[in-house]
Amino acid sequence: MNILVTGSNGFIGDHVCRYLKGKGHYIIGLGRKKTSFDSNHVNEYVQCDLSTEDALKIADKVSVKIDTVVHLAADMRKEPHCVEVIAANCCGTQRLLEMCENKGIKVLVQLSSLPVIGHPVEHPITENHPLSPYTVYHITKHTEEMLANYACAYHGIRTASFRISAPIGTRVNPNTIFPTFVRKALKNEKLSLLGHGTRKQNYLYVDDISRCIELALQKDTVHGVYNLTSDLLISNIELAQTIIKVLGSQSQIVLYGIDPADGYVWDASLDKLKRDSGYEPEGNIENMIREYADWIISQGK
Repeated sequence: MNILVTGSNGFIGDHVCRYLKGKGHYIIGLGRKKTSFDSNHVNEYVQCDLSTEDALKIADKVSVKIDTVVHLAADMRKEPHCVEVIAANCCGTQRLLEMCENKGIKVLVQLSSLPVIGHPVEHPITENHPLSPYTVYHITKHTEEMLANYACAYHGIRTASFRISAPIGTRVNPNTIFPTFVRKALKNEKLSLLGHGTRKQNYLYVDDISRCIELALQKDTVHGVYNLTSDLLISNIELAQTIIKVLGSQSQIVLYGIDPADGYVWDASLDKLKRDSGYEPEGNIENMIREYADWIISQGK
């Protein structure tokens, strides 16, 4: 299968490209940079800004006929960049869908984000949870879902949008809680937790994202919006305790201040995804901690 992967230079894009290429697929990476992050993870690379009309010409710039599109590119900036975020995410997605229609590409899968729901008010969180996105970025992700659903209903493109939660893996944003705690635990530094550390969420192994995407590309039963998470529902304080235990660290946990999100539970249901795709998460929190710690050590960070 010849697969166009947008956002191939990013954290998730890099992992997805390596996984799919390792499965024998021909990978066309796409990003805003002139060259690929790593030429080994793609077969060819296209530079393109999806917020411009150049996105409509992508298929004419590659050496093979594109069979499917995996749309991972996203502008995640906050205010004051709202206009640019809307242009990149909403207009970029629509241009990709128009390219698919013009070139006879019948499948597009993309990543959305679980916080399009706003704050969780129903449990477990299903795909029918009320929506109240609280950032412009999350508004654009919901808009992308609607654009994809429209293309599926009226233009014959099978689309699937996956609402992911807390992805973990090498090259993840180092400023989030998981990598921060692993780095500090390796140095036996204190792990500072806002509030009581009771907010719970599902941590998602990045390779599970890759496996789910491949299933979605292959199975006609997968279309619409899905939660893509794991069975690893864990609170912030439990995460800190597990990291200390797994790494044999001498770090201490220090609670401070007030966390407005204390007590929130992001317990997303996987029932719909499992039913339509056969997806089963394989990520193990202890293994993810060890893998990320080993990578940190290998990078000398």
